[in-house]
Amino acid sequence: MHRVFDVHTALQRRHEELVMNGVYDDGTLVRVRVVSYAVNGRPAGQSDVAAVEQSWNHPKPSDVFAPPFDPRNFGAYQYRSYGNSTIGFSSNLRDAGHGSGTFTYDARGNVVSYTFVPNVLPPHATSGEVADRRSEVLPGYWSSTEETQQYRGSYGPFAAAGAIAVTYSDFRRSSDLNSALSLL
Repeated sequence: MHRVFDVHTALQRRHEELVMNGVYDDGTLVRVRVVSYAVNGRPAGQSDVAAVEQSWNHPKPSDVFAPPFDPRNFGAYQYRSYGNSTIGFSSNLRDAGHGSGTFTYDARGNVVSYTFVPNVLPPHATSGEVADRRSEVLPGYWSSTEETQQYRGSYGPFAAAGAIAVTYSDFRRSSDLNSALSLL
C-alpha cells in the first residue's frame, strides 16, 4: 500500500508518504509493516513509524470503514436503488466507520466502486468525501485498488484542506494466515 497525505492551511503544509505491506484475512486487515515513511521529504523517526504501525494494527473499531456491501454489515445500513447498477446507502451509526453514499456493481454483482461521506469527519474537517475503485486483484478476490479522500475545514480562523491518495497493489495469496504473517 502506498499512501500520500497532504494537508495545508495558510500557516502550514504537511506532506506524508507511507508505504506498507499488509495481511488481510477475508477482507479484514490483520497486520501491517511499514516499509518506508517520510514527512515533508524527511524519513520519519522510529517512534513515528511505531505509532503508525500501532494505529493501523490496532485501530478503534469505530474508525474502520464497514463496507455496506459486505454481508457482515447489512444490518448497519439502509439501502435504496438508484438505477440498474447503483445502490445508495446510509447509516444511523455516528462514527467514522459508517456513512452515506453510493456503490456501483458490474453485471456479475461485483462492487466496482463506492463513494461516501463519513458520518464522523476527521478533526478540523467540516466536509469530506471518500471514493474507492475496486478490482478483482486475485482470482475470486475483489479489493480496493485506489482510494481518494478529500476534506475541507478550518484550523483556527484559517481555511484548511486535506487530501489522501492510497494505491493498493502487489496482492498475493498465502496458504494460511500464519504463512502470510511470516512474509511481513
